[in-house]
Amino acid sequence: MNYKKTIGKIEEYGEKKTRKLSDLKDNFKDKKELREILEKRNPVIYETFTKSFSPINLTLTVVNPGDFHGEFYLTKGHVHKKKTPEFYVLLEGSGNLFIQKGIIIKTIEMKKGEIALIPQGYAHRIINTGKNKLKVLSIYHENSMPDYNVKFKRRFFR
Repeated sequence: MNYKKTIGKIEEYGEKKTRKLSDLKDNFKDKKELREILEKRNPVIYETFTKSFSPINLTLTVVNPGDFHGEFYLTKGHVHKKKTPEFYVLLEGSGNLFIQKGIIIKTIEMKKGEIALIPQGYAHRIINTGKNKLKVLSIYHENSMPDYNVKFKRRFFR
C-alpha cells in the first residue's frame, strides 16, 4: 500500500503573525534614529506561520533581508518557560542561529537542510545575514510557553 497525504503549504493554513520594526524597537541599538524612522514607516521584519499537530507545532519563520543602521534583521527571540527542546531547519536563505544561557553564548551558521537543536533552557533567535528571505522551520512542543522578555548579549552587524 502506497500512502501519501499532504497538508498543503504552511503559509496557507498556519496561524500568521507579523512582526514589524516597532515590535522589535528594543532589539536595535540606535534608538533615536529608530524613533525617527518609525514616524515615517514601519517595515515588516518577519512573519511566522504556525500549524498545530497536537502536541507538536510547526512554525515557518520568514525573515526579510535587510538591516537597520547596519544591524541585521532578526527575530525577537525567546526562551521556553517549560524546559522543552526546539529544532530548527534552514529551508532557504542564509543566516545564523544565536543561543545563550547564562554566560554561554554561541552563534551557529545555519546550513540548508541541517537540523539545529536548541537545548533546553537556552534563549534563541535567528538572524538573516543574506540578501534574500530567510526561511526556517521550527518544531517544538505546544506547551513550550515562549518568554520573549530576554536580553540578548550580542548584536549582529553587516
